[in-house]
Amino acid sequence: MKKILCTAVIIMMGCMLAGQAAAQTVVEGEITTNTTWSNDILLRGPVFVRAGATLTINPGVTIYGEKSTLGTLIIDRSAKLDAIGTEDAPVVYTSDQPEGSRNRADNGGLIINGYSTLNVPGGTKEGEGDTGVFGCSGADCNENDNSGTLRYFRVEYGGIQFSPDNELNGIAFQGVGAATVCDHVQVHFNQDDAFEWFGGTAACKYLVG
Repeated sequence: MKKILCTAVIIMMGCMLAGQAAAQTVVEGEITTNTTWSNDILLRGPVFVRAGATLTINPGVTIYGEKSTLGTLIIDRSAKLDAIGTEDAPVVYTSDQPEGSRNRADNGGLIINGYSTLNVPGGTKEGEGDTGVFGCSGADCNENDNSGTLRYFRVEYGGIQFSPDNELNGIAFQGVGAATVCDHVQVHFNQDDAFEWFGGTAACKYLVG
């Protein structure tokens, strides 16, 4: 009887794990049109949301950054990220490693590039790890630039090293404008900074690092 019960438990666990794997959609490369994520996602390598596209992430969705491929989410200038969770169903971006084995620098975190102003010659910079240009010059400048909304959103185990002495932050706001909404956001166990602002005019509140 014990053997039958054990076999049944093993089969059930196998089905559960298979179900979790099947529920994950692998995303890699570029997102060039408006896209909505309603189920769990595996980021394979750096994933860029390109200019003109909006990525919407529904409440309760979990994004897994693949450690072996430096899974990272990068929002270009003129693109938007709407990651709007709720208090009971936050959007979570975490490690793809098994629970209990997750650690700092398992993924690359989130990078948002905007068209707001920087205090640098020429007004623009290139993001760490070739993560895109941010900032502005001349008529391109928009201090009210809108890169989307982050609300009830958590990033875990980020800060992967793209190159020597070049660890990524949990969330990097790079030239992000004031129309971007950012509240009730947490960065948990990041290797480098939890949050970092490179210029811009973004105003965030209710942050936990």
